[in-house]
Amino acid sequence: MMRWNLLIIGFLIVVFNHNVGWNRVGLAMEAAQDSEQTDSEQTDSEQTDSEQTDSEQTGEKPDSEVGGATDSDAAIEDAETIGADGDFSDGGESVEVDPDAVKIAIENYKKLNESAKQELPWDYSPYKVLIWLVSDNPEISVSTIEQPLRKFLDRDYSAIWRVTIANAPRAVATAAQRNMAGMDYDTITAADPVLAVKRDHKDAIRIRVAENVAQYIQEIYGTRGRILEVKQRSALLGDKTVSGVGPKLKAVDGDAIAVSELWADEKTEAVLVSRGTARALDEPEAKVILPKLANLVSRAVEAYDKIFIVRLEANEVPTKVSVVEMDTLMQHFGPVAETEGGTRHTLPTTIGKTITRAFAPVVRVDNAGARSATGLLRASGLIMDENSPAKLKAGDVLEPMTRKNDRNGRPFVIGPIDWAFLNVTGFEGRNVKMDFYSGRAGGLQGRKNKRTFRMALKVRPFQEASTVRLHLQRDPSTPMIGYELYEKELKSTKMTFIGRTDWDGRLRIEPTKDPFRLLYVKNGGAVLARLPIVPGLHEFDVADLSGDDTRLQAEAYIRGVQNAIIDLVAVRALFEARIELRLERGEFDKAQTLMEALRNQPSNEQLANDMGKRQTYFNNLLARSANQRAKVDQMFGITRELLTTHINGKLVRDLEAKVIAAKKKAGKTPK
Repeated sequence: MMRWNLLIIGFLIVVFNHNVGWNRVGLAMEAAQDSEQTDSEQTDSEQTDSEQTDSEQTGEKPDSEVGGATDSDAAIEDAETIGADGDFSDGGESVEVDPDAVKIAIENYKKLNESAKQELPWDYSPYKVLIWLVSDNPEISVSTIEQPLRKFLDRDYSAIWRVTIANAPRAVATAAQRNMAGMDYDTITAADPVLAVKRDHKDAIRIRVAENVAQYIQEIYGTRGRILEVKQRSALLGDKTVSGVGPKLKAVDGDAIAVSELWADEKTEAVLVSRGTARALDEPEAKVILPKLANLVSRAVEAYDKIFIVRLEANEVPTKVSVVEMDTLMQHFGPVAETEGGTRHTLPTTIGKTITRAFAPVVRVDNAGARSATGLLRASGLIMDENSPAKLKAGDVLEPMTRKNDRNGRPFVIGPIDWAFLNVTGFEGRNVKMDFYSGRAGGLQGRKNKRTFRMALKVRPFQEASTVRLHLQRDPSTPMIGYELYEKELKSTKMTFIGRTDWDGRLRIEPTKDPFRLLYVKNGGAVLARLPIVPGLHEFDVADLSGDDTRLQAEAYIRGVQNAIIDLVAVRALFEARIELRLERGEFDKAQTLMEALRNQPSNEQLANDMGKRQTYFNNLLARSANQRAKVDQMFGITRELLTTHINGKLVRDLEAKVIAAKKKAGKTPK
């Protein structure tokens, strides 16, 4: 028994020594780690100080900080730190998020980043397409139609589209349900939260991203609900601090109007509002900074090439499908394609066909002249089917568009060129040859640079006809009544009268066999404007013209002066004959009376002075129309030559000499 006790005691001693040894090793390792961590913190502190110094000198954060915690890898790491219940706090209110929603948001954000970074040659670059679904029936959603819709779209677009299908954001869905034809970029992005910084802030020039706002702004006012929303949407990307802005967000009592009213306070540096509200802020103007948040509409617009908004009215009989395409580069919404009929079983096919009708292939305009242009069709190298909806053919009509960005990538010129179209005439390899028709000066010509984009989209006329309305330039309330419209053939000079504008300056234009019609506006025999038009592309096409009424007034005045000159020439000739007759008869007193009457007739100087005053008056009215002013000057010039030739002082001087000579001869008529 004692032997067993000795063995047990020996075993315990060995185990004790073993544990002590490993504990010492563990303590030594922990001490080494603490030492390394201290050194690392000192190094990081020195590096941070250095970066802060650089930041203060340049006004910008280093690249490693600009990305913030919302870069995809960092977002995933931060997302893992959120508890299983999805709660975290940044020192303020606790924000609850669904862990599954976090994963979905991060995956979507990664897709957006990857989509934005991919660059391929234009003719081998597939369209990045986003389809947003708006349904009035909860039973019809993305989960129920995605697979059959993809199967249908793959028939025509498997090689040239990269498709994402999702439910539309709330702001987009609301806009689509209200007025699909009236949607624009400002409407669908109006609800995106933004940071509005005063442009007269001392550091406004240094503020470009949300991290800069956190660096230079002390307090940012917003409603409690807006602040909570921003924190939640940032949390979905794993960012606990909203790019460092979170701790500086200060809730105010009241609604968004109360926040907007704080803008007038000199102490206010920035506010957290919707993009729509930020556009209305003035005195000073707001510098809009977009925070990195989940589910931003503007972010999706930047990441995709085409966005199709599909509105389903499944509760209506028959079922109605409406689709509008947004070309994201030009922020341009095309016409609404509509289809009625079908069942729930055939609904994905109906949606796919309607999307195809709304789709507009894109041509990049590479070379443009005054009357022609050449370009490259998007994804043309991936098109194998001659009947592909993404392919063009001779006779197709394109709508040219331009975009010019500032140094920050924001457009200051964007959208279609007014009254301009391109007509496809042929192909050279993958290059598209086009004729250019425009009703305005300028157009597609200009210098090439990295901030200027020139594109052309195929037109899709869905209307039966178009109504053209003419009104006075900068005055829509003044219609141009009774103006004549003529159509000129594209390949000849023949012109055909179409009609006159009505009491409201309108005229209905019907489609013809030609792809589009080239109209000319005339008034009083003068051509005022050229208006290329695709009937049915828009329900209404409005042209603001300089008008021709002032020129017609000037023309009427000139006609009156010319008639007065003709009458005056006849009157002077009559006086000449009567004076010579009196001199022949020796009636010198009557001859002298007629001479006085002749001298009282309008002279060249009087008519010329009056014309000069009237010409100045008309030129002032036509100060903004150089073309019409030149026509008026030409009419006045011709009339002055007529006046100088036929109305001068020579006739009066000759008759006075005859009267003097006759008196000297004592009543004998001079020969």
